[in-house]
Amino acid sequence: EQNVDKTWKDCLVGWDDQGIPYTEMSRRLHAMGHVVSPTTIQRLLALPPKLEKEYSPRPETIPPDLYPAVRSHIAKMYEDDDEITLSSLLQSIETEFGLQLSEYPVERIRKEIGYVNLDVRYGHSVRLANRQPRVDWCKARIEENCTFRKHIFTDESMIQLDSNSRKVWVLSTARDRRIKSTFKHPQKVLVWGGISWKGPTNLVVLDGSCRVDAVEYCKILRDGYVEWERENFGGKSLLVQDNAPCHKANITKEFLKREEIEVNYIRHVHTQMRRVIEVDGKPVKD
Repeated sequence: EQNVDKTWKDCLVGWDDQGIPYTEMSRRLHAMGHVVSPTTIQRLLALPPKLEKEYSPRPETIPPDLYPAVRSHIAKMYEDDDEITLSSLLQSIETEFGLQLSEYPVERIRKEIGYVNLDVRYGHSVRLANRQPRVDWCKARIEENCTFRKHIFTDESMIQLDSNSRKVWVLSTARDRRIKSTFKHPQKVLVWGGISWKGPTNLVVLDGSCRVDAVEYCKILRDGYVEWERENFGGKSLLVQDNAPCHKANITKEFLKREEIEVNYIRHVHTQMRRVIEVDGKPVKD
């Protein structure tokens, strides 16, 4: 048997009042993402309505006069820190109100407020070992009054034309939004581009199956960089790129020398990180 959210049960009642056949109801639920047979729909409609009683805490857990304050406190704690542990929350309630609660009343209040437990989506972050070296580098550039007026920062990135996220953040009353249409093998493209004081460079778009080696990278620079740089900087800029193998290959170096392109590589921070560890985490400046 399939579990049907209360939202869809309400829809079933409305459809039943309209005289819609069970097979049509099943088809509509299937379009909403719920596979429910006509027999199950008939059984659900035959069940007596279940009325949920309003939750009232027992006197031995939370006194009625303290219940609104405890409820507001729990909501504020989760608003301030949505990763707070239940043990820390219970300790906070004991400190604030002098109540030694079990997990049950907190879970009921949390459910009553509308909090749901979902997997966390993480974004990019700078590792702790890299933070201070990056700050030091930025401060050094500020002291030099460096405005990066002649620098052109370039890089390439693979872009997927369809999202592949496996988790979504939704309200507990709108779980139908988790249903997304997707392709099994989404199309990908490789995009190269750069940014500078005078604006973005031309973009070079390649097929996602393209392998960027030294020869291909030289073609990218020829099509998207050389002419644009001469029109905007007159050959007096500084190309900034990372240490990818195709960027440091001999073929690339010969191309850059032939086109008289000055290059500055973004150094890997592994060596500097190792030095930071060797001096017990103190900042390291070259």
